[in-house]
Amino acid sequence: MDDPGSTTSHALHVVHAPFPGAYVLTLRGTADVTTCAALEDDFATATATGLRLIVDLAALEHGDESLLGLLINAHRTTGIELVGPLSPSFRRRLDTAGITGWFTIRPTLTAALTQ
Repeated sequence: MDDPGSTTSHALHVVHAPFPGAYVLTLRGTADVTTCAALEDDFATATATGLRLIVDLAALEHGDESLLGLLINAHRTTGIELVGPLSPSFRRRLDTAGITGWFTIRPTLTAALTQ
């Protein structure tokens, strides 16, 4: 049985976890155009809380331009921190887009939550 604070779409599993002062989305698997609509809803839920948004990408296997767009929109809307380590392919995607510096990337979720 899935965690009540999680959604699964195709090869992507998303866990929602509110913390004092922060809302965490943990993404596991593949975030691409096939999962984008569900992932948009997840980001909308997270940003609607008004809390600092932390997106844990340590278990993300692949993220395409759909995820990149959601991260950019969240950055513009609410601010965002990422948790890594990021996969080499997603790190390259951020680097190629020239936006790696837009995001604070923490080595662990604990490090992100204690900032």
